[in-house]
Amino acid sequence: MTANETITSVRGAIAAKKVSARELAADYFKRIAARNGELNAYLTLSEERAYRQADRVDAMVAEGKPLPPMAGVPIAVKDVISTRGIRTTCGSKILSNYIPPYDATAVTRLEAAGAVILGKTNCDEFAMGSSNENSAYGPVQNPHPAACPVARVAVRQPSSRRTSPSLPSEPTPAVRFASQARSAAFPP
Repeated sequence: MTANETITSVRGAIAAKKVSARELAADYFKRIAARNGELNAYLTLSEERAYRQADRVDAMVAEGKPLPPMAGVPIAVKDVISTRGIRTTCGSKILSNYIPPYDATAVTRLEAAGAVILGKTNCDEFAMGSSNENSAYGPVQNPHPAACPVARVAVRQPSSRRTSPSLPSEPTPAVRFASQARSAAFPP
């Protein structure tokens, strides 16, 4: 399977026994291991929990039971969402060793729907931002920077990692467009 599958196609492939939920989770863990050092996207992986859930889904398939809507779909949970037994830091060193005793409602519902939680993804400290550049564990890198030139320009690196000015001297077309759109929406 490719990384561009939909929930429906993953669930269908698992139901048709083209791939098992365990095999799919293992494939994603290999991808994470290969790229996370460069991207810094995951702070904590939950392989044991993911494989337990994948095995439950695979058992349902083997027994011919109806599958829940997200059966075997690998997902990640932002590090600000509580996950029982999985380190949850909220992107902060203050909570570097915090392991919640309970799941957030969203996590409970995702697992009830058959989703396989691979781990916790990096975020701005206490979710106080939107660019993933203010995590105590370092910024997250765009895996496809060439496909998103605006992101390359807009996301600033910490000064210790800068090799050139983070913003061009002239606004890019996207910045000019956003400015025009803002002016049209909110006239002076």
